[in-house]
Amino acid sequence: MATVALAGLVWLGLLFGAGMLGERSPERWRRLWPVIYALSLAVYCTAWTFYGTTTQMVRSGWLIPPTFIGTILLYLFCWPFLMRLVELSKAHNATSIADFIATRFGKSSALAACVTLVAVLGIVPYISLQLKAVAMSFGALSLGRLEDTPTPPWQDLGLYVALFMAVFAILFGTRRASSREQNRGLVLAMAFESLFKLTAMLALGAFVVFVLYAGPADLDRSTPAVPFSDTGGFITLVLLGGLAIFT
Repeated sequence: MATVALAGLVWLGLLFGAGMLGERSPERWRRLWPVIYALSLAVYCTAWTFYGTTTQMVRSGWLIPPTFIGTILLYLFCWPFLMRLVELSKAHNATSIADFIATRFGKSSALAACVTLVAVLGIVPYISLQLKAVAMSFGALSLGRLEDTPTPPWQDLGLYVALFMAVFAILFGTRRASSREQNRGLVLAMAFESLFKLTAMLALGAFVVFVLYAGPADLDRSTPAVPFSDTGGFITLVLLGGLAIFT
């Protein structure tokens, strides 16, 4: 457990370091900024990606998770729409979905409050799933098993992860409420994290293919093919994937 906790603290320190580097040396990353920004979009790949999309493929026979298909389609065919949204948000200095919608309908504060409430109601359960996944993963690594038993608040790992997320967002994301500020520290930290995620996922895939199995051919022979099912659910998840990366 101590090793896992130490690794977690080191990782948090690296994220803070990346954030500070982006804040203090923005000119250093100017040429690489398109690549960094593209990598930062992988913040979309959360614990749901690791646990949820792989399960979708195993159970439903989908070669590519439908949420990823929605994301790919959005960036391939809807980028003029996204560019127009960026232009409008900068013109109105809209820093959130609530700001943006309210400015398009007469700058109604009541509408902005309503959109904010809907957004909060939608995102809180999703964040709770992420925190639960982190806590359960920590338990699996430190105890060798998944535990989902109630614990006192001061022993709840999810609470400390949430506090860290809040502090990190305040330091690098919400200090300047302007759509013209690019929060380079936060974006660089997310890009750095994305590189780590990509490396970890590729390493895990290589372990499964070449260690647990003798190679791709052995994996294909040993894994039963699941027939494609639930077309309606597939289309729904494609739409949800596009909406998720859009927001």
